[in-house]
Amino acid sequence: MRAGLVWDGRGLQSGFKAHKERGIGRYAKNLLAALAPLLEPGQLELLYQSNLPAPTLPTTTAAAGPKLLPAAYAPAWLPIGKRLISHHLLVRRQLKEAWDQGKVVHFISHLDAPARVGPRTVLTVHDLIAQRMERLYRTGKTPVRFRLERWLETRCLSQAAAIIVPSRQTRDDLMELHGLAPELIRVIPEAADPGLAPLEDLTRREEVLRFRGLDPARPFWLYLGGIDQRKDVGSLLKALAALKEQEVPGELVMAGSIEGDKQYPGLLKEIERLGLGGRVRMLGYVSDAELPALFSACLAFVFPSLYEGFGLPPLEAMACGAPVVAIKASAVPEVVGEAGILVEPGDAAALAQALKALATIPELAAELRGKGRLQSARFSWEGAARHTLAVYEEAAGERTASG
Repeated sequence: MRAGLVWDGRGLQSGFKAHKERGIGRYAKNLLAALAPLLEPGQLELLYQSNLPAPTLPTTTAAAGPKLLPAAYAPAWLPIGKRLISHHLLVRRQLKEAWDQGKVVHFISHLDAPARVGPRTVLTVHDLIAQRMERLYRTGKTPVRFRLERWLETRCLSQAAAIIVPSRQTRDDLMELHGLAPELIRVIPEAADPGLAPLEDLTRREEVLRFRGLDPARPFWLYLGGIDQRKDVGSLLKALAALKEQEVPGELVMAGSIEGDKQYPGLLKEIERLGLGGRVRMLGYVSDAELPALFSACLAFVFPSLYEGFGLPPLEAMACGAPVVAIKASAVPEVVGEAGILVEPGDAAALAQALKALATIPELAAELRGKGRLQSARFSWEGAARHTLAVYEEAAGERTASG
């Protein structure tokens, strides 16, 4: 690639929309780590926000010699509209020089791009959840405000030189909801974090469990993620109640920073209503270093989400050898394939049956552990980086879509 590249590194910064702690942050970290060695020294410029902690850059970026480009942002004294002004006016005006110089600009989430973008802009669209599940996400907002927010988020799509999506599901959503031509969209799947693998050291595994207040001798199913309505944690709790009634031993361990979510009080009430107080453990935020132990020790990783643009948690679970139970909906079947048990959306009874099977049939659990590791190995960040670089070259006019 000959053209310069401006890459939105704000997803690597703590405090920027909580990206760093979630899927977009993992995407940013792993894609940049694999992409940087493919670039020429001095070719990469990283956009970052100077009033936030500096971005944590992968060690592989050193060879690329990235230049840090402070992103313009609205002053703190403005009473309202700071994010709108920063995203849609100041950042766009700042990047005008880069576009005029023929540089490729990549926003790693279309939600962070200005409403109007210049030529040679590449956007990653992780999902269109708010539009696909409008009934859930417009709660508490007027119809006018909801539509304005979606318009500002998606106006950039029709102006992009290329759009990267992690799944066929998101590609199809873009084509259906926004009428985008298929040749504009590139499906480039994500991958599990390269550091994730089964933890065979039983002593270390038990150390992590005890540190988290878990009894290594007590079996558990693991859930990792948020608790908004599309995650359908309600069906998971109903399944757990059914397992309790059937006297299947085991507890549900929930990992993730959910205490501040507005749904958290309702979650606690539902746990109490179902009599699950002694069967649900909440760990809060779990570091990457702890994940292999939790994935390796669990009876199964359960992912009841009704809609995902990709589905990184089940892929990470499979990379660590955890059997996976998930929902047969959106992009999740693309990720899990035949390496896990997929049940119909909202079917708590089927969910309970699958969790029971993995708790009581060791041969089935062992089979899925092996299949899951093979399935996760089909996805790699090195491959994603090569395909992303090809998209940049297309956007810069250095190659055709066919290569």
